[in-house]
Amino acid sequence: MPITSSSETFASFFNDWLLRHRQFVQELAHLADETTRTPVEEESLLSNFLSHCLQYYEEKSLAMSVAGDDVYDFFSPPWLSSYEKLILWIGGFKPGMVFKLITTSVNDLTSHQIDQLESIRSETKRRERDFMRRFALLQQSVGDPLLMVPFRRIGVLSLGEGEQSQMEEAMDVLKAEMITAMKNADQLRCVTVRKVVEVLNPRQAIKLLRAAGEFYLRLRDLGEQIETVR
Repeated sequence: MPITSSSETFASFFNDWLLRHRQFVQELAHLADETTRTPVEEESLLSNFLSHCLQYYEEKSLAMSVAGDDVYDFFSPPWLSSYEKLILWIGGFKPGMVFKLITTSVNDLTSHQIDQLESIRSETKRRERDFMRRFALLQQSVGDPLLMVPFRRIGVLSLGEGEQSQMEEAMDVLKAEMITAMKNADQLRCVTVRKVVEVLNPRQAIKLLRAAGEFYLRLRDLGEQIETVR
């Protein structure tokens, strides 16, 4: 029986998760257009959708923890199209993107909500800059051995025993630090969305999450169409 890599296992999970994601987005769209929806229906769907999104990050975290050299796949996922990869920020969506979606999907914010969201946006932007600075330093600090991974896998590099040991140690450090960087970025993504949703009322949150879900699915579908043409 062939051994399945961590990234292959996660790719399989992602395909199933994406099917459920499409269903959730359809439910969000239906509820957003429904004039007789009840608060209980709104809160139930919001809770289920956010749990669905959280499951993605929980599964991703587990997969990365046992990924070994496959950890690099999570920064440029083979289960995504080249078009989808254009918007990647440390392996996922940039947390600040949610604020752009708010401006196009929610048009009834109160002045108090606007002030609260601006505070969250400023803090998110500060943390994004901090993460990117540390991520850049991380890659530089070990002489960018990431570039050598493809060569190591096919045995092109010929190193002495001491050099090989140093390379392995550097790679282990890089993998551990990159996993930490990804998990921190994913945490910021989740925390940002949670804080924003807490500021909004259920009806506004449904509009935002519908817009976010539809935006990603359009990106996904367009990316697949482009690659099919190729």
